[in-house]
Amino acid sequence: MIVCKFGGTSLCDASRVRQAMAILRRDGARRFVVVSAPGRRFDGDEKITDLLLRAGNGDDEALAAALARFREMAAALGVDMEGELRRVREEIPGRGAEFAASRGEYLCGHLLARCLRWTFVDAAEAVCLRQNGTADLEETYRRLSRLLRPLKNAVVPGFYGTTRRGEVRTFPRGGSDITGALVAGAMGARLYENWTDVDGLMSADPRVVQNTICVPEVSYRQMRLLSAMGAQVLHPDSLLPVMRADIPTALKNSFHPERPGTRISGGARAKVPCLAGRALESGAGLLAILSPEAMDLPNCAVSALRAAGIRPRWLGAWSDRLLMRVRANCLPDALRALHHALIEGGAKPRPQA
Repeated sequence: MIVCKFGGTSLCDASRVRQAMAILRRDGARRFVVVSAPGRRFDGDEKITDLLLRAGNGDDEALAAALARFREMAAALGVDMEGELRRVREEIPGRGAEFAASRGEYLCGHLLARCLRWTFVDAAEAVCLRQNGTADLEETYRRLSRLLRPLKNAVVPGFYGTTRRGEVRTFPRGGSDITGALVAGAMGARLYENWTDVDGLMSADPRVVQNTICVPEVSYRQMRLLSAMGAQVLHPDSLLPVMRADIPTALKNSFHPERPGTRISGGARAKVPCLAGRALESGAGLLAILSPEAMDLPNCAVSALRAAGIRPRWLGAWSDRLLMRVRANCLPDALRALHHALIEGGAKPRPQA
Protein backbone atom coordinates (compact mmCIF):
# COMPACT_ATOMS: atom_id res chain seq x y z
CA MET A 1 0.00 0.00 0.00
CA ILE A 2 1.18 3.50 -0.87
CA VAL A 3 -0.10 6.69 0.78
CA CYS A 4 0.26 9.88 -1.26
CA LYS A 5 0.11 13.56 -0.44
CA PHE A 6 -0.29 16.30 -3.06
CA GLY A 7 0.71 19.88 -2.30
CA GLY A 8 -1.14 23.04 -3.22
CA THR A 9 0.75 23.83 -6.41
CA SER A 10 0.07 20.28 -7.62
CA LEU A 11 -3.69 20.95 -7.24
CA CYS A 12 -3.88 24.63 -8.15
CA ASP A 13 -6.24 24.26 -11.14
CA ALA A 14 -8.21 21.67 -13.09
CA SER A 15 -5.28 20.63 -15.29
CA ARG A 16 -3.11 19.94 -12.23
CA VAL A 17 -5.91 17.96 -10.60
CA ARG A 18 -6.13 15.81 -13.75
CA GLN A 19 -2.37 15.23 -13.56
CA ALA A 20 -2.66 14.15 -9.91
CA MET A 21 -5.50 11.80 -10.84
CA ALA A 22 -3.37 10.23 -13.58
CA ILE A 23 -0.54 9.63 -11.09
CA LEU A 24 -2.90 8.02 -8.58
CA ARG A 25 -4.45 5.75 -11.21
CA ARG A 26 -1.08 4.67 -12.58
CA ASP A 27 -0.44 2.36 -9.62
CA GLY A 28 -3.22 0.44 -7.89
CA ALA A 29 -1.15 0.36 -4.68
CA ARG A 30 -1.84 4.10 -4.28
CA ARG A 31 -4.93 3.67 -2.14
CA PHE A 32 -5.08 6.75 0.08
CA VAL A 33 -4.31 10.37 -0.76
CA VAL A 34 -4.03 13.48 1.40
CA VAL A 35 -4.57 16.87 -0.25
CA SER A 36 -3.60 20.46 0.40
CA ALA A 37 -5.70 23.46 -0.59
CA PRO A 38 -5.10 24.77 -4.14
CA GLY A 39 -2.06 27.03 -4.30
CA ARG A 40 -1.01 29.86 -6.57
CA ARG A 41 -1.59 29.40 -10.30
CA PHE A 42 0.76 32.19 -11.37
CA ASP A 43 2.88 35.01 -9.96
CA GLY A 44 0.64 37.46 -8.12
CA ASP A 45 -2.11 34.90 -7.55
CA GLU A 46 -3.38 34.19 -4.02
CA LYS A 47 -3.43 30.83 -2.33
CA ILE A 48 -6.88 29.56 -1.41
CA THR A 49 -5.76 29.35 2.24
CA ASP A 50 -4.86 33.06 2.29
CA LEU A 51 -8.25 33.98 0.81
CA LEU A 52 -10.03 31.87 3.40
CA LEU A 53 -8.04 33.32 6.28
CA ARG A 54 -9.26 36.74 5.20
CA ALA A 55 -12.77 35.34 4.88
CA GLY A 56 -12.56 34.10 8.46
CA ASN A 57 -11.92 37.70 9.50
CA GLY A 58 -15.05 38.93 7.73
CA ASP A 59 -13.81 39.60 4.19
CA ASP A 60 -16.78 38.57 2.03
CA GLU A 61 -14.96 39.36 -1.22
CA ALA A 62 -12.15 36.96 -0.30
CA LEU A 63 -14.69 34.23 0.48
CA ALA A 64 -16.43 34.80 -2.84
CA ALA A 65 -13.10 34.61 -4.68
CA ALA A 66 -12.14 31.35 -2.96
CA LEU A 67 -15.47 29.70 -3.70
CA ALA A 68 -15.35 30.94 -7.30
CA ARG A 69 -11.99 29.17 -7.75
CA PHE A 70 -13.53 25.89 -6.64
CA ARG A 71 -16.64 26.44 -8.76
CA GLU A 72 -14.44 27.02 -11.82
CA MET A 73 -12.37 23.89 -11.14
CA ALA A 74 -15.47 21.76 -10.55
CA ALA A 75 -17.03 22.92 -13.81
CA ALA A 76 -13.85 22.16 -15.76
CA LEU A 77 -13.65 18.70 -14.18
CA GLY A 78 -17.32 17.93 -14.69
CA VAL A 79 -18.36 17.44 -11.05
CA ASP A 80 -21.04 19.12 -8.96
CA MET A 81 -19.78 20.96 -5.86
CA GLU A 82 -22.64 23.41 -5.31
CA GLY A 83 -23.92 21.72 -2.17
CA GLU A 84 -20.54 21.82 -0.44
CA LEU A 85 -19.86 25.37 -1.61
CA ARG A 86 -23.16 26.57 -0.15
CA ARG A 87 -22.45 24.75 3.11
CA VAL A 88 -19.02 26.35 3.46
CA ARG A 89 -20.41 29.82 2.68
CA GLU A 90 -22.99 29.37 5.45
CA GLU A 91 -20.59 27.87 8.01
CA ILE A 92 -17.60 30.24 7.81
CA PRO A 93 -19.12 33.42 9.32
CA GLY A 94 -18.50 33.44 13.06
CA ARG A 95 -16.40 30.26 13.14
CA GLY A 96 -13.00 31.99 13.22
CA ALA A 97 -9.88 32.02 11.05
CA GLU A 98 -8.73 28.43 11.73
CA PHE A 99 -12.03 26.90 10.70
CA ALA A 100 -12.14 29.13 7.61
CA ALA A 101 -8.57 28.19 6.62
CA SER A 102 -9.37 24.48 6.92
CA ARG A 103 -12.11 24.73 4.28
CA GLY A 104 -9.58 24.89 1.46
CA GLU A 105 -8.40 21.34 2.13
CA TYR A 106 -11.96 20.26 2.92
CA LEU A 107 -13.30 21.44 -0.45
CA CYS A 108 -10.25 20.19 -2.36
CA GLY A 109 -10.72 16.76 -0.76
CA HIS A 110 -14.36 16.66 -1.85
CA LEU A 111 -13.41 17.78 -5.36
CA LEU A 112 -10.75 15.10 -5.86
CA ALA A 113 -12.88 12.38 -4.26
CA ARG A 114 -15.72 13.10 -6.66
CA CYS A 115 -13.39 13.16 -9.67
CA LEU A 116 -11.81 9.83 -8.69
CA ARG A 117 -15.04 8.35 -7.29
CA TRP A 118 -13.16 7.55 -4.10
CA THR A 119 -14.51 7.89 -0.55
CA PHE A 120 -14.09 11.24 1.18
CA VAL A 121 -12.97 10.90 4.81
CA ASP A 122 -13.14 14.15 6.76
CA ALA A 123 -9.99 14.94 8.75
CA ALA A 124 -12.29 16.36 11.43
CA GLU A 125 -13.30 12.78 12.20
CA ALA A 126 -9.89 11.23 11.64
CA VAL A 127 -7.23 13.55 13.14
CA CYS A 128 -7.28 14.33 16.87
CA LEU A 129 -5.40 17.45 17.93
CA ARG A 130 -4.38 18.56 21.38
CA GLN A 131 -5.15 22.09 22.53
CA ASN A 132 -1.61 23.17 21.58
CA GLY A 133 -2.20 22.11 17.97
CA THR A 134 -0.07 18.93 17.96
CA ALA A 135 -1.46 15.55 16.99
CA ASP A 136 -2.59 13.04 19.59
CA LEU A 137 -0.89 10.12 17.85
CA GLU A 138 -2.58 7.27 19.71
CA GLU A 139 -6.10 8.60 19.21
CA THR A 140 -5.42 9.71 15.62
CA TYR A 141 -4.06 6.29 14.67
CA ARG A 142 -7.08 4.61 16.24
CA ARG A 143 -9.48 6.84 14.30
CA LEU A 144 -7.63 6.57 11.01
CA SER A 145 -7.42 2.79 11.26
CA ARG A 146 -11.14 2.51 12.03
CA LEU A 147 -12.17 4.80 9.18
CA LEU A 148 -9.74 3.77 6.44
CA ARG A 149 -9.14 0.03 6.81
CA PRO A 150 -12.59 -0.96 5.47
CA LEU A 151 -12.06 1.20 2.36
CA LYS A 152 -10.36 0.39 -0.92
CA ASN A 153 -9.52 4.03 -1.64
CA ALA A 154 -10.04 7.34 0.15
CA VAL A 155 -9.23 11.03 -0.02
CA VAL A 156 -8.38 12.80 3.26
CA PRO A 157 -7.99 16.58 3.50
CA GLY A 158 -4.76 17.67 5.16
CA PHE A 159 -3.85 20.53 7.50
CA TYR A 160 -6.63 20.24 10.08
CA GLY A 161 -8.30 18.05 12.68
CA THR A 162 -10.43 18.47 15.76
CA THR A 163 -9.74 18.61 19.47
CA ARG A 164 -11.50 16.24 21.87
CA ARG A 165 -13.95 19.11 22.42
CA GLY A 166 -14.85 19.02 18.73
CA GLU A 167 -13.13 22.30 17.81
CA VAL A 168 -11.58 22.46 14.34
CA ARG A 169 -7.89 23.34 14.61
CA THR A 170 -5.14 23.56 12.02
CA PHE A 171 -1.52 22.50 11.93
CA PRO A 172 1.12 25.14 11.06
CA ARG A 173 1.60 26.11 7.42
CA GLY A 174 2.70 23.04 5.48
CA GLY A 175 0.71 20.89 7.88
CA SER A 176 -0.73 18.69 5.15
CA ASP A 177 2.69 16.99 5.17
CA ILE A 178 1.94 16.02 8.77
CA THR A 179 -1.48 14.61 7.87
CA GLY A 180 0.02 12.56 5.06
CA ALA A 181 2.66 11.08 7.33
CA LEU A 182 0.02 10.30 9.99
CA VAL A 183 -2.10 8.41 7.45
CA ALA A 184 0.95 6.48 6.22
CA GLY A 185 1.97 5.61 9.77
CA ALA A 186 -1.52 4.59 10.85
CA MET A 187 -2.04 2.38 7.80
CA GLY A 188 1.44 0.81 7.86
CA ALA A 189 2.13 1.88 4.28
CA ARG A 190 5.15 0.43 2.50
CA LEU A 191 5.82 3.88 1.00
CA TYR A 192 4.74 7.46 1.59
CA GLU A 193 4.88 9.63 -1.55
CA ASN A 194 4.96 13.39 -1.10
CA TRP A 195 4.17 15.05 -4.44
CA THR A 196 5.21 18.69 -4.85
CA ASP A 197 6.32 21.09 -7.59
CA VAL A 198 10.06 20.39 -7.21
CA ASP A 199 12.21 17.38 -8.10
CA GLY A 200 12.97 16.54 -4.48
CA LEU A 201 15.52 17.68 -1.94
CA MET A 202 18.01 19.92 -3.72
CA SER A 203 21.69 20.29 -2.83
CA ALA A 204 20.94 23.85 -1.62
CA ASP A 205 18.11 26.39 -1.76
CA PRO A 206 17.67 27.11 -5.51
CA ARG A 207 16.45 30.61 -4.66
CA VAL A 208 19.91 31.39 -3.28
CA VAL A 209 22.29 29.05 -5.11
CA GLN A 210 22.52 28.34 -8.84
CA ASN A 211 23.20 24.95 -10.44
CA THR A 212 21.71 22.91 -7.61
CA ILE A 213 21.15 19.20 -8.14
CA CYS A 214 18.61 16.76 -6.75
CA VAL A 215 19.87 14.65 -3.85
CA PRO A 216 18.96 10.98 -4.58
CA GLU A 217 18.62 9.87 -0.96
CA VAL A 218 19.13 10.93 2.65
CA SER A 219 18.42 9.39 6.03
CA TYR A 220 15.60 10.56 8.27
CA ARG A 221 18.17 11.82 10.75
CA GLN A 222 19.85 13.89 8.06
CA MET A 223 16.52 15.21 6.76
CA ARG A 224 15.47 16.28 10.25
CA LEU A 225 18.68 18.26 10.57
CA LEU A 226 18.18 19.96 7.21
CA SER A 227 14.53 20.78 8.04
CA ALA A 228 15.55 22.28 11.38
CA MET A 229 18.16 24.36 9.55
CA GLY A 230 15.69 25.86 7.11
CA ALA A 231 15.22 23.37 4.25
CA GLN A 232 11.54 23.82 3.34
CA VAL A 233 10.86 20.68 1.32
CA LEU A 234 9.09 18.93 4.20
CA HIS A 235 7.50 20.15 7.41
CA PRO A 236 9.81 18.93 10.23
CA ASP A 237 6.92 17.41 12.23
CA SER A 238 5.97 15.25 9.23
CA LEU A 239 9.09 13.12 9.58
CA LEU A 240 8.42 11.51 12.97
CA PRO A 241 5.37 9.30 12.16
CA VAL A 242 7.00 7.65 9.13
CA MET A 243 10.44 7.51 10.74
CA ARG A 244 9.09 5.68 13.80
CA ALA A 245 7.21 3.23 11.57
CA ASP A 246 10.27 2.76 9.31
CA ILE A 247 8.28 3.80 6.22
CA PRO A 248 10.36 5.30 3.40
CA THR A 249 9.29 8.69 2.03
CA ALA A 250 9.63 9.57 -1.64
CA LEU A 251 9.73 13.27 -2.57
CA LYS A 252 8.44 13.55 -6.13
CA ASN A 253 7.62 16.23 -8.71
CA SER A 254 3.98 15.98 -9.83
CA PHE A 255 4.82 18.02 -12.95
CA HIS A 256 7.50 15.47 -13.93
CA PRO A 257 6.51 12.16 -12.30
CA GLU A 258 9.08 10.26 -14.37
CA ARG A 259 11.95 11.90 -12.46
CA PRO A 260 13.37 9.79 -9.61
CA GLY A 261 13.04 12.37 -6.82
CA THR A 262 14.55 11.93 -3.36
CA ARG A 263 14.12 8.88 -1.13
CA ILE A 264 14.25 9.30 2.65
CA SER A 265 14.67 6.22 4.82
CA GLY A 266 16.35 5.05 7.97
CA GLY A 267 19.25 3.34 6.25
CA ALA A 268 19.93 5.88 3.50
CA ARG A 269 22.85 8.32 3.44
CA ALA A 270 23.46 11.43 1.39
CA LYS A 271 25.42 10.46 -1.72
CA VAL A 272 26.16 14.09 -2.66
CA PRO A 273 26.80 17.14 -0.46
CA CYS A 274 23.72 18.98 0.74
CA LEU A 275 23.58 22.43 2.38
CA ALA A 276 21.09 24.37 4.48
CA GLY A 277 21.31 27.61 6.43
CA ARG A 278 19.18 29.57 8.86
CA ALA A 279 19.49 33.13 10.14
CA LEU A 280 18.93 33.79 13.85
CA GLU A 281 17.51 36.93 15.44
CA SER A 282 20.85 37.40 17.19
CA GLY A 283 22.49 38.20 13.85
CA ALA A 284 24.22 34.84 13.60
CA GLY A 285 23.68 32.33 10.82
CA LEU A 286 23.77 28.55 11.18
CA LEU A 287 25.11 26.30 8.44
CA ALA A 288 24.56 22.56 8.11
CA ILE A 289 26.48 20.50 5.56
CA LEU A 290 25.86 16.84 4.75
CA SER A 291 28.30 14.84 2.68
CA PRO A 292 29.38 11.30 1.85
CA GLU A 293 31.80 9.88 4.40
CA ALA A 294 34.58 9.69 1.80
CA MET A 295 34.73 13.47 1.49
CA ASP A 296 37.24 15.51 3.49
CA LEU A 297 34.42 17.79 4.56
CA PRO A 298 35.98 20.00 7.28
CA ASN A 299 39.02 21.03 5.24
CA CYS A 300 37.00 21.58 2.06
CA ALA A 301 34.36 23.67 3.86
CA VAL A 302 36.77 25.87 5.78
CA SER A 303 38.95 26.48 2.71
CA ALA A 304 35.93 27.46 0.62
CA LEU A 305 34.61 29.90 3.21
CA ARG A 306 37.96 31.52 3.90
CA ALA A 307 38.52 31.97 0.15
CA ALA A 308 35.21 33.87 0.10
CA GLY A 309 36.33 36.09 2.98
CA ILE A 310 34.11 34.37 5.55
CA ARG A 311 35.46 33.15 8.88
CA PRO A 312 33.27 30.37 10.32
CA ARG A 313 33.05 29.13 13.90
CA TRP A 314 32.86 25.39 14.56
CA LEU A 315 29.75 24.00 16.24
CA GLY A 316 30.35 20.31 15.58
CA ALA A 317 31.78 17.86 13.06
CA TRP A 318 30.88 14.23 12.42
CA SER A 319 31.74 11.74 9.68
CA ASP A 320 28.82 12.78 7.48
CA ARG A 321 27.82 16.26 8.65
CA LEU A 322 29.24 19.56 9.77
CA LEU A 323 27.68 22.44 11.71
CA MET A 324 29.14 25.94 11.61
CA ARG A 325 28.18 29.49 12.51
CA VAL A 326 28.74 32.60 10.42
CA ARG A 327 27.30 36.10 10.42
CA ALA A 328 23.71 36.04 9.17
CA ASN A 329 24.44 38.57 6.44
CA CYS A 330 27.12 36.19 5.12
CA LEU A 331 24.77 33.20 4.78
CA PRO A 332 23.94 33.57 1.05
CA ASP A 333 27.59 34.03 0.10
CA ALA A 334 28.59 31.16 2.37
CA LEU A 335 26.05 28.80 0.78
CA ARG A 336 27.16 29.76 -2.73
CA ALA A 337 30.86 29.34 -1.89
CA LEU A 338 30.33 25.96 -0.26
CA HIS A 339 28.12 24.70 -3.07
CA HIS A 340 30.66 25.71 -5.68
CA ALA A 341 33.52 24.04 -3.80
CA LEU A 342 31.74 20.85 -2.72
CA ILE A 343 29.57 20.13 -5.74
CA GLU A 344 30.38 22.24 -8.79
CA GLY A 345 34.11 22.17 -8.09
CA GLY A 346 34.25 18.50 -7.13
CA ALA A 347 35.79 18.37 -3.67
CA LYS A 348 38.58 15.85 -3.11
CA PRO A 349 37.94 12.63 -1.17
CA ARG A 350 39.29 12.25 2.34
CA PRO A 351 42.73 10.60 2.39
CA GLN A 352 42.57 6.94 3.45
CA ALA A 353 44.44 5.90 6.57
